Amino acid sequence: MFKSPRSRLVRPALFAAGAVLAVAAAGLFAEVPPEVRAKAAGLFDALARIETEAARPAAAAGAPSAPRPQPGSRSLTFSEAEFNAYAACRLENEAYVKSAVLKLLAGNKVEGRIGIDLGKPQASGLVPQKQDLLFAAHFETQGGKIRIDMDSLYLGTQPIAPSFIDLVIGIVSRLQGVEATTLADWYDLPRGVLRLETRPGQVVLFY
Repeated sequence: MFKSPRSRLVRPALFAAGAVLAVAAAGLFAEVPPEVRAKAAGLFDALARIETEAARPAAAAGAPSAPRPQPGSRSLTFSEAEFNAYAACRLENEAYVKSAVLKLLAGNKVEGRIGIDLGKPQASGLVPQKQDLLFAAHFETQGGKIRIDMDSLYLGTQPIAPSFIDLVIGIVSRLQGVEATTLADWYDLPRGVLRLETRPGQVVLFY
């Protein structure tokens, strides 16, 4: 859902949190089992259809065709289980992330637990090889873009200032040779998706 490093549907909140440990070691998200891929298929298919429609040129003047619906007038709802399956598929080749579980709440709020594995014991001993990253965030979307506000962030039981995320994003951006951004910036949603809403256990895509 997000092809630049930090653009698409799950990536801003989830990957920004994961960036805290994304500088030092290598590892891969556990292979996604077929049943999880099957659960995510509906969301992948819907996004592909929305993108194809958005890329289709408008009918030439005078050509007979049914009028297109107004942008943002249609919506699709997906369950928390489908969204988590989609996140697992999107994160499959991300470094350091071994598991991710998101809880969708009312009012465009999300909570998450990300399992981190640095792949080998750290020489300094300051960062455990395996750790859970916990976060709570809320977001706003408009005009096909999303902006994240991290409310809280924990590495295990240790609180981390959400502002630290921006520092790490800057480091990762420089290492990758791309323009540095912050969580306060707006990021692109999948093409054709204009905004999102969360409800308890659901995400709604407006297109």
